[in-house]
Parts: sequence; C-alpha cells; structure tokens
Amino acid sequence: MNEKGYSLVLVMLTVTVFFVIGLTIVSVSIYQARFTQVRVEDVASLHEAVKSVEETVAELKARVETLPLSTPTQLDLDLGNAQVGFLNELMNRHSVAIEDITNEKGIVRNKLFTRVFRISAPYGKKTVSREVIITNAPSFLKYALGSRENVTLNGGAYIDGNIYAGKDIYVTNVANYIYNSTLYSVQTTFPTTSEKSILFANGNRYGCDHGNGARSCYTISTEFTKNMNDFTLDALSFQYEGPSIQKERETFIDVNFDFTLKDKLLSAAGIDGFDASKQAQYQSLISLPLLELLEQVKPSFATVHVDDVTDLPTALQSAIASGKSIFLDTSAVPYFDVSSLTLNDDQWFIVNGDLTLENAGSSPLQIKGNIIVLGDLTITGQVAFDSTVYVQGNTSIYNTTISGLNGKEVVLLTKGALEIARVNEFTNHFSVTTPNLKGFFYTDSNAIIYAVGSYINIEGGLFARGNSSIIPYTDDNGLVINTYRGETSDNGTNLSFQAPIVSDEQQKQYARFVVKHNKHVFVNRGLGLPFAKQLAVIVDELRVQ
Repeated sequence: MNEKGYSLVLVMLTVTVFFVIGLTIVSVSIYQARFTQVRVEDVASLHEAVKSVEETVAELKARVETLPLSTPTQLDLDLGNAQVGFLNELMNRHSVAIEDITNEKGIVRNKLFTRVFRISAPYGKKTVSREVIITNAPSFLKYALGSRENVTLNGGAYIDGNIYAGKDIYVTNVANYIYNSTLYSVQTTFPTTSEKSILFANGNRYGCDHGNGARSCYTISTEFTKNMNDFTLDALSFQYEGPSIQKERETFIDVNFDFTLKDKLLSAAGIDGFDASKQAQYQSLISLPLLELLEQVKPSFATVHVDDVTDLPTALQSAIASGKSIFLDTSAVPYFDVSSLTLNDDQWFIVNGDLTLENAGSSPLQIKGNIIVLGDLTITGQVAFDSTVYVQGNTSIYNTTISGLNGKEVVLLTKGALEIARVNEFTNHFSVTTPNLKGFFYTDSNAIIYAVGSYINIEGGLFARGNSSIIPYTDDNGLVINTYRGETSDNGTNLSFQAPIVSDEQQKQYARFVVKHNKHVFVNRGLGLPFAKQLAVIVDELRVQ
C-alpha cells in the first residue's frame, strides 16, 4: 500500500516537472518570438530613418550642384527654409527635419556661400542625423591626401580619410630616403587606412611587394627609378586595413591660385566682389596683373615701415588699431620678431617679400588672422595658427610643431614648392591621435615627403596639385610619400631601423607619417578659404543618438 502511494507521488512529481519545463519552453519561445519581432521592427525603423536621411541628402546635393553662383543672399532664396521653398519640400517629401545651424557655426551669412544643415529622422526614441555643409571651397579640402597628378605611397603611412589620385597611384612596402647625399631604400610595411577611407583613383593602380628582396620596387642610382616589371597592375596592397576603391563621379573643383590671390588682396582692401556698389571696381582690378593690382590697392592698407626690427611689435599694434589690413615690406625687416599677431576679423596681413615665422623662447608664436606672403615662407619652431595663409613663392616647414589656436587650424596654400622636413626627427614616441602639424597644406606644384627619420602627424590634409615637371631624385610627379613604420635612429654612418613586434592591427600605431582628415575647416576658415566658382555639398558621418 505504501509503495502505491510513493508511485503516485513520483508520477505526479514527474508530471509537474515536465509541465513546468513545458511552460518554460513555451514562455521562452513566446519571448524570443516577441524579441525577434521587436528587433525586426527596430531594424526596419532604423532602415527607414537612414533611408529618409540619405535620400534627402542625395536630393539636396543634386539641387545644389546645379545652382548658379550669384550672391550669398540669392543662395538662401534658392534653398528656402523649413517653412517655405525647396528645403520645406524636402522635409514634407521625406518626413525629415532640416535644421539650419549656419548661424550657430559663426558663419557670416551675407559674405559667404557656406551653409550648414542638420538633417534628422526619428528612430524609436532615438534620432538618425547627418550634418551637411554647402560650400564653394575647392575640392582638395575634401581629402586627407591627394594630387591631380600621380600619388605614390612608399611604406607604412596611416591615413584616416579619403585619398584622391587624379592619374595613377603606386603603393609599395619600401621607403626611400637620402642620408648624407646618398640614396637608400629600406623595406617596411604597406600603408594602412581607416575602415571608412575611400581611394578615388582615376587612373591605373600599381602595387609592388618587395618580398624580402625577391622583387625590387626601385633601382637606385642618382634617383629612385621604379622597376615597373615588379609592379602589378590593379593589385594594391595595404597592411591590415585598406580603402574601398571608387572612381570620383563629382567634378573636381580646382584652385585658381593666381585669381584667388588677387581676390584676397581685393578683399583685404575692402573691395567685395558681391557688393553691387563695388562690382565695376572689382572687375576692373581683378583683370590686372598682380603687381599692377597691388599698386592700385596699396593706399587702402596700413603700411608698416620700421628701420629697427625691435620697433616692429609697436608698429604692428598701431596698424592693427587702424582697422585696415596691414602691408609690411620685409626688405627693411630681415626677421619677423614678434611673440604674437592678432588681427581683427576683416584684416589681412600682407607681406611684400619673404617671411620667417619662428617662436621666440619656449612659448609658441601665436598667429590669429589671414596672411598673404608675396615671397617665400619659412616656418620653424612652435607656431599656433588660426589662419589662412597664401604664399606666392615656396614654403619650407621644418623642425617645427604647428598647433591650432582657438580650436582652429591653418590652411596654407603655396604656389611654389612645399617642403616638410626634419619634423620631430628620430622621435620614437607614437600616437595616431596627437598631431604635430594641424592644418591643410596645399601646393600648386609637386611635393615629396620623407618621414623615415622624421615623425609627421597631420590633422587636416596634404594635397599637391602637381605639374608636368619631375620631382627631384624621382621619376614621378604629383605627391610622393616615403615613410618607415617603427623606430629609427642615426648611428652616425646611416639610419638604423627597428620594426615593431606587434599584431598587424596594432602596427598602424608605429607609422611615422600619419594624416587624419578634418572636415571642420569648411566652417572654421570662412572668408579666408579660396574662392571656387561652383557649389558642392560635404557630408559628415551618420549619427544615431
């Protein structure tokens, strides 16, 4: 009798256990089904929000690129706003919000074609958004690195941003350098890019893997000559991470350097091309040769004359107080010896001759204001910029650290050669996030960079428009980068090298040439940027908040 009772209890217990397990399985299944449904709805909601924002950006871009460049006021009429006009139509058509944040960015609306909009769409309790910048700035500012001619990347650079090659691009895992007038080459890694980088290659793509001496990318004699038999067509190699490759579909807006220089001189003289009352004067002056134009506008400037360089700081302060742009003839001032230069927003500093910028003492030389140099420019030591600089001659940047001032940077455009050398030479403390050159550096000519002993970290960009002449010690034109990845030192007879012993992913931290693109320049530099006769749309990253 007792055994029958135990059996009944055991059966009931077993049934109860299986019943609980069954309920649990059913509950979990219902929960998972509900979770999957919510997740599907969440993904669908995100997709719809992203689609709405992207379609709005695409339609805005198509419209802006067809607009004539007339006046900043007309641009606002062409675009409308959130209440009426084209922007209002976009908001209704795509169910997005378009916020005009131009004024928040401190942009002078009646003098600039720059406009900034935030386009957003709801995604559950979050928002998907993108900032877009409408500007008439030239195209080179959109890229971290590039040339209208060829681009050559020798060695282990790290590039965070897009690359533009107007013609061919060459990528190798060797770095060329010159030591005591003798040419050398050292094997290293291929370059690395960020995962979002895009290579816009409009010509052919060539790669060469030195392969521990199995191939030789260069023959070295009196110059570095490419062995094209060891270069493979359409076979670029990158270390760990490389860019996606596209053809550039948008029209490249070049810098007309000579026109831009004259336009900025007229702006410095208070002759605005968009001022209806000064249009006739502007048109007659802009067509003159540079020297004739300069003679015509010089009376509009506050001219600085000093016989003793020690009198320069006082003379500059007096000229700044006049409110006029400043004209300095450096034939009587062999050295620009000031601790800082702060101009008013509409003032320019025009240097009639060569200019050397170098800090005195341990503090950086601080420059706030736009500069035109009608000779050569040399920058050395520690200099902090909030400036746009135009150089009619050559520019040499060496043994220097260029930082930003007031959270901004320098945009430096030189008509002649651009030389960047001996920057943090033999420094073996690496950081891809800490720049030592903050700004955009452009040359209307060719450029070659040696970052084998140097350590160059640019936050901004580097662009060589290029020409048909050949870069010294090479067989190429455009932009050439030579850089080692790892530690280097000078042993007295040559350079010594130590490659990093880390994973491929970590190796980018040891790049001796780093460039990280900065889109904020379109907003920060305002009136100082080169004038282009076409509008473009610059799109920032998609954000989910």
